[in-house]
Amino acid sequence: DSKQLPPTSFFDKMNTDIDDEDNVTADMQSILGMCDAQGAPQRMLRWHYRSRHESLISLSNKEFYEDKLVIFPSPGSKTKLGLVFHYLENAVYDRGKTRTNPIEAEAVADAVIQHALNNPKQSLGVVAFSTSQMQAIQNALEGRRRKHPEVENFFRSHIHEPFFVKNLEHVQGDERDVIYISIGYGKTEEGKIPMSFGPLNNEGGERRLNVLITRAKLRCEVFTNITSEDIKPTESTKFGIRALKS
Repeated sequence: DSKQLPPTSFFDKMNTDIDDEDNVTADMQSILGMCDAQGAPQRMLRWHYRSRHESLISLSNKEFYEDKLVIFPSPGSKTKLGLVFHYLENAVYDRGKTRTNPIEAEAVADAVIQHALNNPKQSLGVVAFSTSQMQAIQNALEGRRRKHPEVENFFRSHIHEPFFVKNLEHVQGDERDVIYISIGYGKTEEGKIPMSFGPLNNEGGERRLNVLITRAKLRCEVFTNITSEDIKPTESTKFGIRALKS
C-alpha cells in the first residue's frame, strides 16, 4: 500500500540526539516504490475488512483512497464503537524540557486501567506521536499497574493481539479491537500551539497518520489538548498536518 509506510530507520537511533521531528527519512525508497516506478500493473483492493464502524475508516477513505473503499453501514452495538475524542483542556505540552504532555500521559494510563477492568475481552494498543510521550505513558502505566494488581490478567491475555504502547513508527501491521492515540504535541504552558507534530511535519508524514488511524477494529480514542480549530494550516503546511486537522 503506497499510502502507508515504506521501511524506514526513523526511530532506529533512539539513543542519539536526533529529535523525532528533525529526522527526514519518511520517504525512503521501497521495493513497492521501485516496482511502481517501472510501471508495474496495479489493482485496487477495495474491500475494507477491519473497521466495524464507518468513522474508523472514513477519513482514510476520503483523504487517501479517493472514496473507493467499500465500507459497511455501522451496526448497533452494546459497546461503544467508532471514533472517540477526549479533549484534555488542562493538559500542557512541555516543549522546552521533557517534550512530553504529562497530564495527557496520565489520562491515557487511567483509560488503559479502566479498559482492563471494564472491557478485558477487547484487545488494546496505545500509540503516541513521539518517543518521549510513549515513554511518559509507559511510566504512568507502570505505577498504576502496581496499584491495581487485579488487572494483570488482562495484560497477560490476548496472546495473538497483546497489549502494547508504541510510537507512531512501529504500529504498521498491528491491529487491535481498541486503539488509544496520544498526540502529545499541542498547547504549551504559555498557551501557544506550535504547528509541530513530529514526523507529520515531514514529507511523507501523512503515511504515518494513515497507518495510525486504521489500526482499530471497534473503537479509536484520541487524547489531546487541542481541537481541529487550533490547527491553522497555511499554504506550506504538510499534508499530514492537514489530514490530522480533518
